[in-house]
Amino acid sequence: MKLRITSLLTKIETTYGSDSVPTGAANAVLLRGQPTLNPMEMPEDKRNLILPYFGNQGSMLSSAAFGQLDYEIELAGSGVAATPPPYSHILRGCGLSENINASAVTGTAQAGGSTTTIKLAAAASAVDDFYNGFPINITAGTGNGQSGIIIDYDGTTKIATVVSAAWVAPDATSSYSIGAGVAYRPATSGLEGVSKYFNIDGVLHKFLGSRGNASFNVGADKIPFARITMQGIYQPVVDDAAPTVVVSGWQRPAISNVINTPFFGLHGYSAAALDSLTLDLGNEITRVSRIGAAQRVDQNDRMMVGSVSMEAVAVATKDWFAAVKAGTKGSLGLINGLTAGNRFAICAPSVTLKQPKYADSDGTAMIQMNMDVSPVSGNDEFAFCTY
Repeated sequence: MKLRITSLLTKIETTYGSDSVPTGAANAVLLRGQPTLNPMEMPEDKRNLILPYFGNQGSMLSSAAFGQLDYEIELAGSGVAATPPPYSHILRGCGLSENINASAVTGTAQAGGSTTTIKLAAAASAVDDFYNGFPINITAGTGNGQSGIIIDYDGTTKIATVVSAAWVAPDATSSYSIGAGVAYRPATSGLEGVSKYFNIDGVLHKFLGSRGNASFNVGADKIPFARITMQGIYQPVVDDAAPTVVVSGWQRPAISNVINTPFFGLHGYSAAALDSLTLDLGNEITRVSRIGAAQRVDQNDRMMVGSVSMEAVAVATKDWFAAVKAGTKGSLGLINGLTAGNRFAICAPSVTLKQPKYADSDGTAMIQMNMDVSPVSGNDEFAFCTY
């Protein structure tokens, strides 16, 4: 068996744990590097017998079995702004909800904007966080030409909080456009399961009800990617011809660099020389096997964290140490890609920095910090949007 002759198919299940039958034509995953497969993991209980001699009396294995697959995927758009990217089923299986803005939403702002907010038109959505993750542009009036990413939205007040390299306070003359796109945000209920078919040179490993965790990674002069870990309910391994896969829907990503990554902002500072950024959803995934109940994989919590490395600057430029000591919460935003349909944005409204330390990068002093990423009012601590 040739390990390189490997394919992965994934598809959301209509009913949790019921095979959604992914196909190579519609559901193939373009893998980045060789995945790691634990094909069969079974609960066991040691017999622990007391006998007049030493020796391993063995364990008894449960009939319940699970599997785990770790792999990486490149981050890019779908080619069309409002079309979900081909890895959408994976993100949904990692506890994220899918929110599609099919076409641009336009309007004229109300008075009351600030250097970090805009008050949308009275007809804007009354649903909190409805626009989180989507890009916004001022198209006329005060602030004409400026753009940013909406990181939080209050449906009652119509106030959207924006991260931007430069945001002049909009007023009642400011026309805006919220771009078409697909945003993925954390969810607590209605979590979905994924059927996964992993074929190694004609041997099929199938897992149902899969759920997992995702870590998003952006680095200077690196291809942006997500690291995925998913666990599912084991199905019997069978010989099955390797599928013919179609991966033409997977777009070539824009490598992260000074040209293709036009914006990175952290705690209101948008002049940082970023070396690397990691955001981990921190999903707590457990396997459940109990008498009288079907096997399942549960997500029981989410504790999102991250890390950042960037060039160190003078305290007068940005006092990171004061922010850490005070436990200050601030925003984070990043845009990658220049082509419509093949861009993505990552944003978080409430990031707490901690554990700063210096590092060396070819003689340049770097500051590295860990991050806690917290919700503001629930299920709004993070958004990933392709547009």
